Amino acid sequence: MRILVATLGSYGDVYPFAVLGIILFLFGLFSGHDWTLFFLRRVDLENPERYSRYAKFSVTFLSALLIWTAGGLAFESSDLRRLGIAYSFIVLGDIIFFFNVHSRWGVISFALAHLLLIRRNAFGLSEWPAEGAMWALLAAILVGSLSIMFLVFYSRLKDRRPYFALLTGYAVIVGASFWAALVAFQVGFFPRGNAILIAVGVACFFLSDVCVGYYRSLPRNYTMVFATYLTWIFYAPALVLTALSSYDLDGISW
Repeated sequence: MRILVATLGSYGDVYPFAVLGIILFLFGLFSGHDWTLFFLRRVDLENPERYSRYAKFSVTFLSALLIWTAGGLAFESSDLRRLGIAYSFIVLGDIIFFFNVHSRWGVISFALAHLLLIRRNAFGLSEWPAEGAMWALLAAILVGSLSIMFLVFYSRLKDRRPYFALLTGYAVIVGASFWAALVAFQVGFFPRGNAILIAVGVACFFLSDVCVGYYRSLPRNYTMVFATYLTWIFYAPALVLTALSSYDLDGISW
């Protein structure tokens, strides 16, 4: 990995733009493929991502590669390390879901990733004076997450209570992760541009997870397909924006 970082680092600012270009191409490729089949009603309902899943996993891996090989382009080395570990669990979760979209281990892997994102995005919080509004925001987000689970998903998953309980715990963690991303604005550890990328990126993570929970609670129909394809409209930007939040944005030649 060190050799790879050194090799890619020799290309300077060109490297991340090249990776972003590939990601954008893959995003257009699988989005065009998926939505064309959707509107033509030619989707395989048993496996709606039969072909596009390969391009989608490539986006996950390339987003992680942006972090794993950032090297001197990162704004802070310890932050890069924390985010790199979190993305390792994201890649692991996507590998698990690649073979079994309903795997509990995949949910657990993503839960661990978000716990690490919470630690990373709220870094410095312990030294920051607590404010009532900040904790009220956390309470509101958690109540909203639980409300979505019980009002939208409970009736669909009540016959699979262990799975519903796992998803509810995951929803709480994702809600807390969204809060931690918003807190990054106040704590001040991250430069403002990076904090914006964190907030928007994790917000997209939150929305993509709502889509994931929704399509997994549905029978195999076109509503399920719509939610499946909509997931990646949020998930791809979540991966890329959060990955870019580790970079020294002022030091890159735009």
